[in-house]
Amino acid sequence: MLSTCIGPKWGEHPEDRIDEIRDSRYQHGKKVCRLIEINEHDTVVDFGSGCGFVTRAACQIAKKVHCLDLNKAFLDFTQNELSEFDNTEFHHIQYASIPDIADASIDKAFSTAVFIHFLYYDVLFNLIELNRILKPGALLYLDILDADAIRLDQTKAFKNHLKIYKQSVRGDGNTLQPFSLTALTNLIDQLGFELVQAVHVQGAHDVVEIVLKKVSRPNLPDWFDSLV
Repeated sequence: MLSTCIGPKWGEHPEDRIDEIRDSRYQHGKKVCRLIEINEHDTVVDFGSGCGFVTRAACQIAKKVHCLDLNKAFLDFTQNELSEFDNTEFHHIQYASIPDIADASIDKAFSTAVFIHFLYYDVLFNLIELNRILKPGALLYLDILDADAIRLDQTKAFKNHLKIYKQSVRGDGNTLQPFSLTALTNLIDQLGFELVQAVHVQGAHDVVEIVLKKVSRPNLPDWFDSLV
């Protein structure tokens, strides 16, 4: 389970490096909290909380943190990992559906190493649902593998997952999926977001960390109503 959650970076036996992994992801969580300015008044969503290592940083700051995950085993792990915090709730969700969270009730949201697995359709449907639960002006952090920046002779995240994908059942959801910062930029305006920041990660230039702000509800064509 741990390997599925944190990926191949930590080798075949990540359980032997659990303290190192926990601290690395916690440090990333602190960075995310700074980027979207999480404070003690905020109600926060971690969309795809995984093992809860990143979430810990938000739990130490925010008024309330909602951990959301499709994977019940991950969620059970996270609930144990964050058991010391009484400001945290856990929700087993379905694809692009967050029924336990009310409209416009969330101040900040983040999604680490989740959208980096999404195809265009997944990005579309999940951003629509996240828009629903976010308050106007709320900030959202996510990361993607930017196809615009991929160079086959200069990659880090991409090359490992290209090999995994070649050996996998296609579309099993475990590999990184190249998206596109250009495609995302074109899409978010239609979905009620504006781009606040997009920074390619130093040392992994094909990964881009993105901060979006909710500015309105999605502006979707009439035919889209039958799909959502």
